Amino acid sequence: MVGLVIGLTALGGCITGERPRLVTDDTIPSVDDRAINAVIETLAAAPKETSFTVSYMVTTRFGGQTFSASITIDPSLGTAVDFGQVRYIYAADGTLSTCSEITEECRSGIDETRVSDRQVNSRIFQTAIIDRLKQDAVVAVGDSQQSARTAAGRQITCATVPVVDTTGITRDKSYCVFDELGVLAFLDTADLLIEATVVTLTADPAEFITS
Repeated sequence: MVGLVIGLTALGGCITGERPRLVTDDTIPSVDDRAINAVIETLAAAPKETSFTVSYMVTTRFGGQTFSASITIDPSLGTAVDFGQVRYIYAADGTLSTCSEITEECRSGIDETRVSDRQVNSRIFQTAIIDRLKQDAVVAVGDSQQSARTAAGRQITCATVPVVDTTGITRDKSYCVFDELGVLAFLDTADLLIEATVVTLTADPAEFITS
């Protein structure tokens, strides 16, 4: 794939139309569980014309790593996901990039191996949650419970899903998304704990620079 070389001016001035969304009608599964459906529908109802940034603290259950992360969304620029020194860019023109925040080098495409040791991927704040919920809807040992809470000062919709772990014990998995933003707010599962810490209704254009 040809390397991506896009200036900030071009991104801001030439791209028009609806913001590209990682959650689309094609990614919305049909699930019978009411609470799980509520979370999926909230993800799918993300605003199309709102710029925002959500910062997170991520803890891996296996290995005990703790690190900061963020997702930045802008209608004209796209979606940028940061995990410490690695940044993924889903640009509004359809191009994809994986960037190092140490070397400031960007390569074309999404290279998930750059964060595989952290048990996350570039879609963990949006479509990966739908994938997880769809799987849990199949293996749940009871009805999920829906609840409304707050995180980082904003309303969130949550589903608590009962599943049986590898030891045969029933445990709850928790999934929460921001009502007005359509991205992850809280995740508590066997492998990950993700907590939103700060929400700002701004997007730093520097997150989308690839050259």
